[in-house]
Amino acid sequence: MLHATLKQLPWILALFVLGPIAGHLTGQLRAPDGSSQATLLVSTAPAAGILAGAVTLVFALAVGLFASRLNGSRSGLNAMGIVLVWAASQTATIDGILRRTQSDAPLIPLAIEGLIFGLFVVPVAAIVWRAGLGKGQHSELHPLPDKSPSLLAFVTANPWGPQGLRQEHESLGAGLVRALTRPAGIGAIGVTVVVGFGVAYFVSQDLLKGQAIFAAALAGIVAVPLGRLAGESLKEQPPIASFVLGFAILGAVGPLAAKFLHAGSLIPDLYAGTLAGVSAPVTLDWVAGACIGLPIGEAWFIGMFKPADKAATGHPGTRTA
Repeated sequence: MLHATLKQLPWILALFVLGPIAGHLTGQLRAPDGSSQATLLVSTAPAAGILAGAVTLVFALAVGLFASRLNGSRSGLNAMGIVLVWAASQTATIDGILRRTQSDAPLIPLAIEGLIFGLFVVPVAAIVWRAGLGKGQHSELHPLPDKSPSLLAFVTANPWGPQGLRQEHESLGAGLVRALTRPAGIGAIGVTVVVGFGVAYFVSQDLLKGQAIFAAALAGIVAVPLGRLAGESLKEQPPIASFVLGFAILGAVGPLAAKFLHAGSLIPDLYAGTLAGVSAPVTLDWVAGACIGLPIGEAWFIGMFKPADKAATGHPGTRTA
């Protein structure tokens, strides 16, 4: 009984303790008119927004590591995502921001904010994922390869060191380099951006916060199988960092899409209800949805291909990336 309760503790902490605290911090941010239509940097106190974002990331890392060590990599990302969803839910919607400003002035700052915060999430998600390899109920599906470095060595090792870019033993830095330089990694980034753009465009019809986060999560669910399939054809699986990098880029693409797709008619289109859905998720929405959707997409991909692997090799297929 105690063991079963302990396994649920990360979600309890994320849902009822750390998440609400993070949400309270982001919810205290205010726009110039005193409303709550503010984000981390698009507010009257960007320093407070940066602090709220930093605390949210620390909370997400802590509960993600806890969940990964107990229940595996997918659980770690999921718990991390719950904290981010809490924080995202208390920030502005694109609808509220544009109605307040009556111009496209906030869109460039929102794009910069989305990209920067997303880039900070990339190594955090990679660390949480690595901490859960070989752990939990599905450890055989996400094993920790033999002779892999410790978690501390994984974080601090030189990406250009003796282990180079070997997928099975790579460090955090090497994984990030592989995500940006290898065809499988670049392909996964591209797939994530294209899928995220398309899913958000069609799903986020009312620009509501829940729709925006759901669209980002759905993008993660769809992007992973497609990115993994591309990796299969290239004989190299992309690291999880590739997919999160794609969501960081989407954090910039969304506001820029609103600016350029609606050039000269942004506010009329907003009131007409025809603003592009891809602009609905802002900053935290993309990365929160990513951490919820990516583990589901990973499980979906393994569920589809594990039977074929097992039939061919006599044991379950594995994914270490």
